[in-house]
Amino acid sequence: MNDFAGMEELMQDFLTEGSDLLSDVDSKLIDLEKQPHDRDLLNIIFRGFHTIKGGAGFLNATELVTLCHLTENLFDNLRNGELVLNADLMDAIFAATGEVRLMFDSLAQYKQPEAAPPHLISALQAALNGETVGVSAVTSQAAILEPAVVSSPSLLVSSPDWPALYQALTATSPVQVQAGSDVISVAPELTSSPAAIQAPLPSTGGVETSSPEIRSFGRRGNDIPGNKAPAAGRRESEVGKDNTIRVDTDRLDQVLNLSGEIGLTKNRLTHLRTDILQGRSDAAILLALDESVSQLDMLVVNLQNAVMKTRMQPIGRLFNKYPRLARDLARQLGKDVELVLSGEETEIDKTMIEDLNDPLVHLIRNAVDHGVESSEQRAAVGKAAKSLVHLSAQQEGDHIIIRITDDGKGMRPEVIRNKAIEKGIISAESASSLDDEQSLSLILLPGFSTKEEISSVSGRGVGMDVVKTNIEKLSGTIGITSVPGKGSEFTISLPLTLAILPVLLLRLCNQSFAVPLSLVREILSVPPNDLQQIAGKATMVVRGEVLPVLSLASLIGWEQTEKPEVGVLMQIDKNSFILSADGFAGHDDVVIKSLDTFRPKGVAGVTMSSEGEIILILDIKELFGELSR
Repeated sequence: MNDFAGMEELMQDFLTEGSDLLSDVDSKLIDLEKQPHDRDLLNIIFRGFHTIKGGAGFLNATELVTLCHLTENLFDNLRNGELVLNADLMDAIFAATGEVRLMFDSLAQYKQPEAAPPHLISALQAALNGETVGVSAVTSQAAILEPAVVSSPSLLVSSPDWPALYQALTATSPVQVQAGSDVISVAPELTSSPAAIQAPLPSTGGVETSSPEIRSFGRRGNDIPGNKAPAAGRRESEVGKDNTIRVDTDRLDQVLNLSGEIGLTKNRLTHLRTDILQGRSDAAILLALDESVSQLDMLVVNLQNAVMKTRMQPIGRLFNKYPRLARDLARQLGKDVELVLSGEETEIDKTMIEDLNDPLVHLIRNAVDHGVESSEQRAAVGKAAKSLVHLSAQQEGDHIIIRITDDGKGMRPEVIRNKAIEKGIISAESASSLDDEQSLSLILLPGFSTKEEISSVSGRGVGMDVVKTNIEKLSGTIGITSVPGKGSEFTISLPLTLAILPVLLLRLCNQSFAVPLSLVREILSVPPNDLQQIAGKATMVVRGEVLPVLSLASLIGWEQTEKPEVGVLMQIDKNSFILSADGFAGHDDVVIKSLDTFRPKGVAGVTMSSEGEIILILDIKELFGELSR
């Protein structure tokens, strides 16, 4: 169903501009909370809602206009001094921006958005009338009805007295509903909903559910370790990726200029080709040919770099989402936390920005929930009441480094090891051989959690394994450092782009294979006399370090016909080994072509050599992981 037939192009333009405006409003709201009397901020936020309202009115999105109009009036009163900003009013405003974003999702599907929840409209109108806005007044009905997932009856989490709270807010008696052996009270208006009547309330079985008031912040109810079910509850608009990109016109002008110069060079080469075919092959012709080919090579490299820059976007567009996430979660947990951003101007490939969202959400949420202490706990150990979480990005060489640092209680390696043993993730024997850095990395394994109680925020042992998996999909690495009592730091290292990959070309049985150059530490010879057998496996000593020698043939399942005499010293995480092959074919920067319909195990993609030969780009991490199992 399309409620906006004939207006699809206008809708896309509105959503692009409106989403940017809304993200900017969210960012400015965080600043406004620190500086509630800043008139410039109030004016910017007012104009943001006013602009969104105007676009929605042009598209006849009535409910969006209504919500924006109420919020716009609210900010008009704030900047005129008729209202005073407080924490509860900020909660109502943030709830309004969240509802606007949900309405954008409906518009993206060309559907008229539904009306904002009545409790939100009432809260905004109450604020306009100068009445007090309670925190519970802006809690969504869906959050109240959503049951929390509890995996074990032994894990008890207290729940607030919802009937008393509802009666205090509305001065009406809630309706009691029989659910199993318990009596559950719900609001009268909720019982009139057909969905509420048809969906049976589960029996608690003597287990208290966690407070529905604590929102999930990115984690869904079906996020259970080992659960392979589809992402239920995710909106359709979240399934597909945004295929649009905003590019500075200067960069497009550069691409256009280079394209024109390449065209001129092509014409010159065509003319020289004609001369050569007519029998002219004197020194002047050959010199002109050499100069034209060199110029074409330079222009193509410059064009390639210019095109890559059009894909680069400031990472700040992603970072700016997270201050609100940290702020809302901290308020729900009763903590005072500020997320500090730096390096927002650092540029990274747009496709990587999209895939970075989930890992960073998990890391920031864990920093607020696990990492930092409450104000009372911090005061007891002599720390400032407000916790600081730093999120930064910077370019180092051909990599982007992202750091998430907190000034919380830190992590103790021995506690991590004991918890991993307790949960059966590793054996006591394996744990005894781990150093402190390896022990901290245990938190990245599936099923690991230090929480004794499950809440809607954490405790199920999912999240950090998702971080590791997603970062590795981006050909990145993640490192953890922590000082007990001082805080923790997570460091993510990512390549600038995934479209072009520096590779080392290896030869095996007259076939070329490419391995990522980022994994190569050294190229060396592997004389048969230097090989030693330890436990039936080939090893070699390199500067006093005993390293396993793996043949490329064994990794890809080929039969070894000759004894390889060259090798590549490679490092994957903390594992080093020598990959032996028949020979080398040089190194190159290749454009990766993905295999969409068929992807053999251990193959990251394909490329083509200058001779027209198809070259497989090997996923060494996957091949080594399979061999390790």
